[in-house]
Amino acid sequence: MSKLTNPQRRATIAKVHIAKKELGFDDDTYRDVLWRVTGKRSCSKMNTLELDAVLKDMEANGFKPKAAPKHGKKPNVAKKRKLILGKIEAMLADMGLHWNYAHGMASNMFEIERVEWLNDAQLYKLTQALAVHQKRQQKQDDKKDS
Repeated sequence: MSKLTNPQRRATIAKVHIAKKELGFDDDTYRDVLWRVTGKRSCSKMNTLELDAVLKDMEANGFKPKAAPKHGKKPNVAKKRKLILGKIEAMLADMGLHWNYAHGMASNMFEIERVEWLNDAQLYKLTQALAVHQKRQQKQDDKKDS
């Protein structure tokens, strides 16, 4: 049995909810499908195999999943700054976030619209803020799992 990491698990649950919406299920119908397939009425109580089974059932009933979007285009910067942008990219990917999230943080923190326009000190602060966000998210995920 493959074990999904928390961001992947959340993504799978999100796909189930997208399928629910696209198939036009009301809440009772949706919960009945979950019960019929897994014997559970909530995705949060399901394991990986059960979530996959629900998705397969919804696909059999007409849901057509779309290709997952990429994490966005990595900003083009000077060679010496590629390391820190690589770290930012890895943190975003780990949390399942798009580059637009980092651009939004840059805008909120420094009133600069794009990550590649930040100076070195600002890039460092952005990395630290992402690390704090990542740790908080991991703590929340750990609480949910226990």
